[in-house]
Amino acid sequence: MATTAGDGGRLDMVAQAKAALAPVGHVVHLVTTSHMEMRGGSRAAIVGPEAEAGEPRVAERWSASQPTRWRVAATVPSVTARGTILERVQRSYGHGTEEVYLQLLNVLDVRTGVSEDSTQAGLREGPLGTDPVSRIRSMLEAGQLHDAGAGMVRGRAVERLVGYEASPPLGAPHSPWPIEYDVDPNTYAPVRFTAEEVGVSFRGNAGTPTEVVEVNTYEQVPLNATTAALLSIRPTGNPTVVGHDREG
Repeated sequence: MATTAGDGGRLDMVAQAKAALAPVGHVVHLVTTSHMEMRGGSRAAIVGPEAEAGEPRVAERWSASQPTRWRVAATVPSVTARGTILERVQRSYGHGTEEVYLQLLNVLDVRTGVSEDSTQAGLREGPLGTDPVSRIRSMLEAGQLHDAGAGMVRGRAVERLVGYEASPPLGAPHSPWPIEYDVDPNTYAPVRFTAEEVGVSFRGNAGTPTEVVEVNTYEQVPLNATTAALLSIRPTGNPTVVGHDREG
């Protein structure tokens, strides 16, 4: 339980939550479903020209630490003249190199000289980015989240960490955005992330745009040659490769 410790006090929830996202010697596999909704208004569903933001986005993530390596494969809804299509996007980071693969175009973008805390935000979707897990872990490491005690998520008991994001890693400054991170009280595995974009408005909608990320799958597998391959992008066929350094 989260209330055990040698001196009878609570365990360090921040340290436990951070360790659960990147256990040494293991690959963490996560599947999440995220969407945007309006909070504090008359309805949660987003309507009008911003309605696309409310469509569910499913992402699968593999990550390892020491050194940091990860890959995200996501389906991103895109509205076209022929209707909404789901674009398949993969993104990875490791050893100073970031790669983005656009399956629809069969293009692999490779950037070198990238630090792990400043990866590209060009495919950013929602206030926590294309990879909410990476963003939350960065906030835990920076001490931006603190223990807020017990809570409930869809009838499930959780431990809650809260805080504020002053600005996105590569974006423009904004007013503080409330962040809530819920974890399992026994394993500290992620359950849900939420981020409220205070100060942002969607035309025709009342309330605060809020990203909700639900964790569908969380598992740890031993890091070996086979599982390490999951951390690298897997393109379809022979993609067009575009390479440049971080300044390019």
